[in-house]
Amino acid sequence: SVAAIAAALLASSPTVQAEDLTSTVAIQDPRVMECQLSIATQESVVGIFQNASDEFDDYVEYAFPQQCELLQPFKNIYNDDLSIGVGSFVANSCGECASACVAQRMGEGFTITTADPSQQPIFDAIMASGARPCTDWVWCDPWRPSDPEGCPYGATEDTNPFTAKCRGRWRDGELGSWNEEDWDERSMGQPTYLDGSVENCRVSNGPSIPAGTCTLLNIASPKWQDHVKEDPNTRSLMSGMCD
Repeated sequence: SVAAIAAALLASSPTVQAEDLTSTVAIQDPRVMECQLSIATQESVVGIFQNASDEFDDYVEYAFPQQCELLQPFKNIYNDDLSIGVGSFVANSCGECASACVAQRMGEGFTITTADPSQQPIFDAIMASGARPCTDWVWCDPWRPSDPEGCPYGATEDTNPFTAKCRGRWRDGELGSWNEEDWDERSMGQPTYLDGSVENCRVSNGPSIPAGTCTLLNIASPKWQDHVKEDPNTRSLMSGMCD
């Protein structure tokens, strides 16, 4: 069931443990936090349809990227027996990749505007291909933890996953690091920022995947174990399932 899948995902979410003499704080990997944030803040997927009773009166329907937010960080989604490729294009975030999956599964009339205009015709071709509906997505995440010494001026707001330096996040009205302030104060930990990269993702079942590639898949199974492939080479992949 979806509930069982969600419970499994939460239980497996990667964390970093920071300890001092009095307490332990679980710090989530900033790449996972960035991925979750991009899905949570991604704008709605829009479908525009013509009113059958009035050809001049279109109406709009909405779908949401959160429909495909069951995140499996640092895991690959594929199944040798069940996976059917829907299509791929270069996306700028987990949120954009999840939105693409939602738009394709909703079908004709729905679409997204790609962050990179050069990717729009590629995505439009996916929508027009008539492929089976998207159930899963995999994004080759370009984000990498910054060297703290390389960020002397603190966090930036740059969200480009290929070129950004020292990206932070907004919290309580202030732009800062991805890790918790109390962890910084109680430990020897350094502020955590993210840098963009163009580093490919390695997988064991094929050639490396270019940075930013969003792969849409159809896996017709309700079983969680049919969707997730354990692979030691998938550290840079972010994968998601639809509910």
